[in-house]
Amino acid sequence: MQKLEFLIEGTKYAVSIDGSPEFKVGKNEFLSKENTDITFHQPWYPVGYTEQDFLNEEEFASLKQGLTLSISNMMKQELNIETEGFNLENYHEFVKSDTDHFKIVDKTRDLFADDFNFPIMTLIPRLGNILGFPLTDINNITKKKLHIIVRINRPNSKDFNPPHKDIYEGVDKDNYIPQFVNFWIPIAGVTENSSLPIAPKSHLLNENTVKRTFDGGVVEGNKYRVRMIESWNGDNALIRSTVKYGQVLIFSGHLIHGLAVNDEKDKTRVALEFRLFKAES
Repeated sequence: MQKLEFLIEGTKYAVSIDGSPEFKVGKNEFLSKENTDITFHQPWYPVGYTEQDFLNEEEFASLKQGLTLSISNMMKQELNIETEGFNLENYHEFVKSDTDHFKIVDKTRDLFADDFNFPIMTLIPRLGNILGFPLTDINNITKKKLHIIVRINRPNSKDFNPPHKDIYEGVDKDNYIPQFVNFWIPIAGVTENSSLPIAPKSHLLNENTVKRTFDGGVVEGNKYRVRMIESWNGDNALIRSTVKYGQVLIFSGHLIHGLAVNDEKDKTRVALEFRLFKAES
């Protein structure tokens, strides 16, 4: 069995990569630049991410309640199960098999505004206010509307992407760099044992120091669209974001992140994720 090892906050994690494409370094080039990364002029650009206050207590409670209702309805429709007593943190007590979980994830990783039971699009202008420019969920180049993702990560599961950069699929498949910003909003079960791992400053690296696949990676037998990164500048260490409830983690689409292992014993982790573009004036 082929395995790769990574460090998250100093703890070693080994994952199977059997069936994964070949790992190679990229070209001698820097992909994150002023004309390719819309976070370039943000004060936090040198590290590639920031954690910002976003919602007050009442607003956060409303958002969590809305997401709980949305996921509960999906469970009823897709799995035909009774959801009395359900909350996001105990999701794993209701959705117990990988097969059932994947039925839910097939929905939650590709959502649009109409899929939610509350006005989720009202969040986008507020996220734009943080950055200082208007945002849109429509890709300025392809004119396609980008989906919203609800990340559900059960405790002690394989519900995580490999380490990756979100821009790589556009670079490899279509020879262009998608210019979006990532927004990761913690909703439930997010702790120092489950928060999203990131590699600070990794967006600044020359691509010839990043060893990765050039097609979707395979981790623990699961095939992903994202390209898997083995190492960056000889490193394989990530830190977990310290983003709190009511805050939003904002990071460049060029930043390495992933391998969000949920080490909580009995809490499902749920986060809301947007990838948004700078709106054309």
